Amino acid sequence: MPVKQTLFSTTLNNGIVLLGEALPGLESVAVAFHTPAGAVHDGSGRCGLASLSGEMMLRGAGIRSSRQIVEDLEGAGVQWAQAVSMSHASFSGAMVARQLADALPIYADILRRPLLADEELENARQMVLQNLAGTEDDPAHRAILSLREIHYPAPWGMPSEGLSADVEHLSGEDVRDFVAAHVQPRGAIIAIAGRIDWDDFVPRIEQLFGDWNTGGAEPVDTGHRGPRVKHVHHDSQQTHIALAWSAPPYHSDDSYEATAALAVLGGGSSSRLFSEVRERRGLCYSVSAGYQTHRDFAMAMCYSGTTAARAQETLDVMLAEIHRLPGTIQEAELDRVKARAKSALVMQQESSAARAGAIARQWYHLGKVRTLAEELDRYDGLSVRSIEEWLAKHPVRDLSVVSLGREPLEVRDAVSA
Repeated sequence: MPVKQTLFSTTLNNGIVLLGEALPGLESVAVAFHTPAGAVHDGSGRCGLASLSGEMMLRGAGIRSSRQIVEDLEGAGVQWAQAVSMSHASFSGAMVARQLADALPIYADILRRPLLADEELENARQMVLQNLAGTEDDPAHRAILSLREIHYPAPWGMPSEGLSADVEHLSGEDVRDFVAAHVQPRGAIIAIAGRIDWDDFVPRIEQLFGDWNTGGAEPVDTGHRGPRVKHVHHDSQQTHIALAWSAPPYHSDDSYEATAALAVLGGGSSSRLFSEVRERRGLCYSVSAGYQTHRDFAMAMCYSGTTAARAQETLDVMLAEIHRLPGTIQEAELDRVKARAKSALVMQQESSAARAGAIARQWYHLGKVRTLAEELDRYDGLSVRSIEEWLAKHPVRDLSVVSLGREPLEVRDAVSA
């Protein structure tokens, strides 16, 4: 039986959306501040500006130095985090519920009164560059980044974490201009979940953020996508293959059929790709399929890591399995997909941090928060027939293919017409 949920929402006069979910069975509370300062606003030649700005915002705010922010958050027992996506810069924290009143003013300073001091710039830059070095040494990650870059229209396919060559040249003035333009209340979401007192939380947020007013968000100019096929040279015995095609975004009713089909294709060790490509043929050491969404567009994605000698066959079999999926889905496969998805939703209710992030993301994509019962009902409503009908109406098109390794691969056109 679905757990009973208590959801809250309100909007401040300056445009900040407040969301809440009471989880009385928990002793913790988590709060997430999502500001519309995502990497999509980086600009040409400045890829990584949002990431650098987010790092700088934590390095002194209000009357607190960089060190004092960390000490005050950890002194209140806050497990804090900061992240940048294409759409948002996010600052979050999970804590014992009684510490919330101590933590909120710190986050208000970070968002509204960051110092952005020039003397902190190089340390912040090095932190971003070190993170980038870690991802740039990961060939699988590089293949997927290249896939996103060619499949999504610019600038949505650029890496949210940045590019080292661009980050090297960003200035303190770049950061201050970015924060002033994009860290603002209109378009911001503040979500809280756990053992909450909504009637106490709202006036606290109004006191801290209610008089925060800035201009409206700047529109994003969407450009063109990249080439359909790309090879990235990498001197290795391994080859990494990444494929993508367009899928309905999360706000579309069809997204459930799409994600269920992808789960059958490559969503675990019982999936088609795992069974055929890895287990039966022994072609690769890793293979999967998944779904990634922005608000207005999304993509289905497949990945495999294999040896250079078996890369072409791996790609051919992956394409064959994608082509074979329509008309062959079995009830048992869908039952496994439903069971995994519904278990993940129910277990999410046991984490205040997971729920705060989830309700914020749902509001951004849908303009509302679905209850757990609604989500479970949507999965219960999935059938082999509904998925097959969707697949028949939406054959795989505009296929993007990236290979990362010594030699480029030949891409058959069977599913890309």
